[in-house]
Amino acid sequence: MTVKECTKLLGEAIAASEEVKGYLAAKEAYDTSRELQAKLGEYSAQRMLLGEERMKSPDAQDDTLIAKLEARIETLYEEITHAEVYLALTAAQNAVNLLMQEVNGDINFYAFGERPCTHDCSTCHADCASRG
Repeated sequence: MTVKECTKLLGEAIAASEEVKGYLAAKEAYDTSRELQAKLGEYSAQRMLLGEERMKSPDAQDDTLIAKLEARIETLYEEITHAEVYLALTAAQNAVNLLMQEVNGDINFYAFGERPCTHDCSTCHADCASRG
């Protein structure tokens, strides 16, 4: 079996993993959440308005408007980043990232005989550079 054939099989196995399935489901929920998408759209629009206001000369800027825009942006940011679908997507992305790190570590081990340093000396071999 060639490296390319193994890569195809590995890619298919990763695609079938619970981590990727969970990510795809979380991404779908995130993308189709009307409430969250509305907040994301408003967040973007508010940031654009704030940027436009700040581009004006200092004496032409409306400090009250800037304060209102900043407050709304902060509120929207909190609402977005604390939304259940956002948190689920973030957790799912982290799970996929961890899986990919583990897979890359295994590939490195089988190809070169080395595992990436975990900075946990209980997992290292005796000649690990971190052991000092």
